[in-house]
Amino acid sequence: MIVLRLAILISVVALPAMCQQDSAKQALVPPASCAVTVPPAVRFTPPRPYPDHVSERGFWLGTEKLWIELPKSGIWGGWRGPEPGQGGRSGPLTAKLFWMSVDYDPRREGNPDLKVTGRRLDGEAPPLLANEATNAGGGTPPAYMVVGVYVPTPGCWEITGDYRSQKLSFVVWVTPEKLGW
Repeated sequence: MIVLRLAILISVVALPAMCQQDSAKQALVPPASCAVTVPPAVRFTPPRPYPDHVSERGFWLGTEKLWIELPKSGIWGGWRGPEPGQGGRSGPLTAKLFWMSVDYDPRREGNPDLKVTGRRLDGEAPPLLANEATNAGGGTPPAYMVVGVYVPTPGCWEITGDYRSQKLSFVVWVTPEKLGW
């Protein structure tokens, strides 16, 4: 009987604590000081032959000249990669960004002349590092421009893509917390 009472007591104490942890992850929101990019009032739809669908948690941002899919929450999280030379140890936050443009033709251009830069808005940090852009999606349109980025610290980041003098900037809250986006 004592064992049963002890088991019930542990369950009563542990269950609310587990629920609080789960709800804290679900309630993760950027701080008010970080004005993340949210879906625009007028939705952008990519032109044909690009697919117009987007994940249920995302939205398209941009124009026909340059666009990208972003999370509706404005949060990037849970992706970590190894620092160069560090093997499997955690390092900067990493992601592959897929950019699109009606002007990009991989048969004509090969690797696109897309430059991606970023800076932390809410504190000091080294700048975002970006790989040279490459292409994805085959050799014929629609093709995507892909850039691997390395964000050195969590925080509020402004990221800008520049392709053929078309610039597109957005703001995201970067967190190391696992989110599944």
